[in-house]
Amino acid sequence: MTRQADTHLKQALLESITVSRGGTRLRSAALVIATLPLVVLLDMTWLLIWLAALVVWNSLLAPWLERRWVLTAIDRDVQLARWLRASMVAFGLSLTQVLQLAAWTHGTAFAAVVATAWALSSATQVFVYYSRDRLLLASGMAPIVLCVLVGPLLWQGLSWQAMASAMFILIALTAGAAFVARSDTLIAQAGEEAAARRSAEAANAAKSRFIASMHHELRTPLNAIIGYSEMLREGAMGDARQMDVADLDRVLAAARLQLMMIGDLLTFSELQDGRLELELHDFDPAALALEAAAALRVAVEANGNTLTLDIHHLGRARSDPAKLRHCLDHLLSNAGKFTRGGAVKFSARRERNELVFVVADTGAGIAPGLQRAIFEPFSQTDHGAGPAAGLGLPITAHIARLLGGAVGVESTEGKGSAFTLRVRANLGETCGTGLWSAAALTS
Repeated sequence: MTRQADTHLKQALLESITVSRGGTRLRSAALVIATLPLVVLLDMTWLLIWLAALVVWNSLLAPWLERRWVLTAIDRDVQLARWLRASMVAFGLSLTQVLQLAAWTHGTAFAAVVATAWALSSATQVFVYYSRDRLLLASGMAPIVLCVLVGPLLWQGLSWQAMASAMFILIALTAGAAFVARSDTLIAQAGEEAAARRSAEAANAAKSRFIASMHHELRTPLNAIIGYSEMLREGAMGDARQMDVADLDRVLAAARLQLMMIGDLLTFSELQDGRLELELHDFDPAALALEAAAALRVAVEANGNTLTLDIHHLGRARSDPAKLRHCLDHLLSNAGKFTRGGAVKFSARRERNELVFVVADTGAGIAPGLQRAIFEPFSQTDHGAGPAAGLGLPITAHIARLLGGAVGVESTEGKGSAFTLRVRANLGETCGTGLWSAAALTS
């Protein structure tokens, strides 16, 4: 904890030096321009000597002492460096307040206004430069407050006017200090939130890279398993070894399901990061639906189900066929997985500029209260035979929206479910083949 506190103090100290040294010449010029008219109006020519001394201190002596004292001690002993810096701040602000005391002794209302304005401007400087370190803040404010208490007494003596003037200035200084303290708190909170956001973004980027890498590493052996299993299945079919064919069908179904789940993780990560893009092509949606049905037939029929198709000519479409196929694969896979000894019907039709795909099953159905939850990521719901916690349906719902449509479900417990996927058949003739931002449909 001490090391962390020292690090914070060191940062605050270095920041105060950097800020106070920035624009030294400009501040010195502004000081001379602002002070000379006051000296003339107050008719105190001896203040020119004070002004010269103040300029020399701010532009020459203070930077030299910071280099020789503070910066050389800051790495060796940060507390010593703070006290050295605090003594410099106290001396510099004490020298600055000579004008305030001189104005109070002038004994006129104009001089009192000058003294008050000088005290408030000096306090503002202290708040800006030294608010992050309480020691430096106290060192800078102490000379100002002392002059505010003594100055009105030099003007009016021990009277209610002097006390009222001092009280007014002190209230203004207190309000400024409270405002600066609140601002520092908000700035610190904003900094912590920004750091936390950067950390979360870095962690999210690392997660995305990990998922992308694992997606590639896991797909390679799974594709090999699927390829060799298909070869073995063809051989078993040729030799009429039906038991081996059935076993290989189960291996293929499990491997394809695993491949789909791995793809879901990558797709879900891209959705979370806002990196999922559509790649538009002209294609035949009916052929795509038939390919999906052919690829998933074994998995659907593995549980003793029958798969029937009602797919006719759907015309040409312009969309992202890969992502549409992703949605159809999920709907068919879920229907086969949660239906046993029943029937699955896959139908497709076109309604003007919409493609409508329906996957109906005779499974156990879904309770009305759970029909919305199944489209939420990792929802713990019962869809037929077991928990349907996962990403398939949530991803399907997201992609459906990107494709200009939606997915819905109608289900009756004990009778089955029907999932309907609607997507736009043409996402725009002006969109060329290639990457196309999905924000056009989601905004």
